[in-house]
Parts: sequence; C-alpha cells; structure tokens
Amino acid sequence: MLLEVSDLNAGYGDVQVLKSVSVNVREGEVVAIFGSNGSGKSTFLKVLAGLLKPWGGTIRFRGRNVEDLPPEERVRMGMALAAEGRRLFLGMSVEENLMMGSWTDRGRVKENLERVYTYFPELYEKRKDLAGDLSGGQQQMLSIGRALMSNPVLLMIDELSLGLAPAVVSRLAEILLRIREEEGISMIVVEQEVSLALEISDRAYVFDLGEVVDEGRSEDLLRRDSIKKTYLSVL
Repeated sequence: MLLEVSDLNAGYGDVQVLKSVSVNVREGEVVAIFGSNGSGKSTFLKVLAGLLKPWGGTIRFRGRNVEDLPPEERVRMGMALAAEGRRLFLGMSVEENLMMGSWTDRGRVKENLERVYTYFPELYEKRKDLAGDLSGGQQQMLSIGRALMSNPVLLMIDELSLGLAPAVVSRLAEILLRIREEEGISMIVVEQEVSLALEISDRAYVFDLGEVVDEGRSEDLLRRDSIKKTYLSVL
C-alpha cells in the first residue's frame, strides 16, 4: 500500500473538521474524493501535504509514518499537491513557476521541463508569459505541471474542474490518465463534479461532514442509487 491513512482527525482552532477518516491508495491507483461543500475534502489534502497538523490518527506513506514531517520532507518522499485555487506566482513566467517545483531534484530540471511540456504543449507555447496572463485552464495545467516537477509518486489535485469549461476539464482528465498510464503515478483527485471523479478514478471515497460515509470501486458507486440521487441528481 502506497498511502495508509487511519482514524485521522483535524480541524481549525476549536472546530473539528475531519472525524476518524481512513483512506488508502495503492501503487498506480487513482482515488477520487467527493462530497458536498464543507465536507472536509480540501482539509484532508492539506493534512496529507503537511500544511495542517492533524489532531490524531496516522499517515503512512511508503511504509513510513509522516504525520509529524514538515511539508518539504513529504515532497522529497514523493508527495505533491496541486492546491485549490492553483496558488501560482502570478507575476512570474510560466517557466519560472515550473522551476519553483523542481527544488527537490535540480539535476533533472531540463528533463522534467521537457516532460511537462510534452503533457501540456500549451505551457511550452506560453513559457515566457506571466502566469497571471494565462486562462483558467492553462493555470490549472501549470499548477499540475509544477507539482510534476518534483517527481512525485503520489500526485494530489484539489478541485480539478473548479471554474473551468467542460472541454478544458475533459482535456485535463485525459492528460491525468495518460500520466498515470505512462508513469504509474498514483493520484488523489478531490472533485465536486461527481460523474467526472468516478469516470477518471479506480476507487472513490464519499465525504460528508468530515467523515467517510461511503467508499468502493468507482464503477460500482456510479451505479449505486444513493449516489445517483444524492450527487448525480438522478431520481
């Protein structure tokens, strides 16, 4: 097992958000996490990335407990987050933003740039442009590309489709599946668009009010009446 999260609790101040959350990710697997707003999805990724300290529970990555490690150590171990809102350096060029993601392995910068540009040729065409001048879809590509620059074995993407046109989302989904197929990178994709989440993933977890309320193979969840009625608006 690549990632094993057990009984994870976390929150902000005195407000508990995550309540005994347990999630596993296997090597080469795409796992989706979906649920309503405020269900704890983004908080979960922040805890995994080391941006928020857990209140309790364990996070084992590649056989090692990492819940007390700082974010930079987790990146060195192979965890990378493409955060919600993209978190780009808008006043820097596309290529400079990508370079910011390569600090863990300066010896492969050129190789990794070529790799990212292969997946996202739009970024190559815009490499000298400011990140702030990109479209929303291009900014999402840049966020994912910057995460890839650290050579992750687990890529975590928060709100893949947020604010993007359907055609752009479809292209991003195709690229992610290509990356998984060609490189075997495992992924956790947090996504509000449930049909998309289930289409691109092998397994999925349903979050509600900070708890895992359902889980299973994505194809099975897609057929489940409770999922259809609650998240797909099928009566």
